[in-house]
Amino acid sequence: MEKEEQTMSVVANLERPCTISESIMQSCKEVKDMREGRTPKRSLNDLFANIEKWSKEEER
Repeated sequence: MEKEEQTMSVVANLERPCTISESIMQSCKEVKDMREGRTPKRSLNDLFANIEKWSKEEER
């Protein structure tokens, strides 16, 4: 079981374009920009629509 977990961890790290902390920092910057009106606010429905769009793009 440990070998499978290590393999999955390596695969997850290879697929990740940035570290988790970088991703969190980017999200915080986006929220700050939304609150200050620099970028348009997005709703949860927008997120779900994007996820659906992304999943269809990956199927190709």
